[in-house]
Amino acid sequence: MNENYLGIIFALSASVLWSITVTLIKPISQNVSPFLINPIKNSIGLMLFFISFIIFDISLWYDGLHNYEYIIILFSGALGMFLGDTIFIYALNKIGANRVAIVDAFSPIIIFSYSLLLLPNQNLSILQIFGFIITILGLLILAYENDYEDIDYKVKRFGILLVLCAMMCTGFGVVYLKTVLNRINELNYDIQLNLWVTAFRLIPGVILSWILFLFQKNKVQLIKPIKNKSNFIPLLIASFIGPFIALGCWILGYAFIDKPSVASIIGQTAVIFIVLLSWIFLKESLTKFRILSMICVFIGVVLTTINL
Repeated sequence: MNENYLGIIFALSASVLWSITVTLIKPISQNVSPFLINPIKNSIGLMLFFISFIIFDISLWYDGLHNYEYIIILFSGALGMFLGDTIFIYALNKIGANRVAIVDAFSPIIIFSYSLLLLPNQNLSILQIFGFIITILGLLILAYENDYEDIDYKVKRFGILLVLCAMMCTGFGVVYLKTVLNRINELNYDIQLNLWVTAFRLIPGVILSWILFLFQKNKVQLIKPIKNKSNFIPLLIASFIGPFIALGCWILGYAFIDKPSVASIIGQTAVIFIVLLSWIFLKESLTKFRILSMICVFIGVVLTTINL
């Protein structure tokens, strides 16, 4: 099978799994602090990778990378698994899953912009500029939706800015990581090595997330809600699906697909799944404005990443 097609399968799988993860975490985030959710989910994800490597006899350490490449992987993890995810979960609690999903669909634009700066053979056509404009229009529709009865407009705009900030952190991290993935997959695509990179990238996410939690003044109070089974069990399931299976598929998608922005646009099918799942299971409203915003953003990112 062509590596790009294999990457598409991985990217689509990550999209579906990530949608389920977000739907599970949203109600938990109303009771449990994001400063606790993130270190727990990252720790469970890393532990599952470690157990899997032992079971399937995958090496726990690869010494074939340059020193600077280890640093890039750790830096990518710090940006994505620590900073980006903490901000994302906080925003999820503020503005809801379907709004977060629609704003998150802007990420291919951010990733494509980073790709222009960090990766070779990138260009920008008139059609792609048009896609940028349509995507921004979709975000403006969401930002100025008349939903004051549902959410305070200041909270909503602050939440939208938080999601954009999270995407900028995660986007830079994954494009920077792509420079390493390109080299290690230059001769052949080694799934085990790419999974090792995924697990190694989780390490700063675990360490920095716990450090941030330990600096919280009310950390004893923050721990209490997680003792409730209604919070811990969904978080356990979300941690298995998200930072373990979905993250592995996500990194493999970026590894096997030549252009990061193509992997990103495929990943944005998650918008549809998250909006529908949050409407069905979380009873979040699905307004005409949100549907229009979702359509604009999706068309915009497709135009932006066409013919890459």
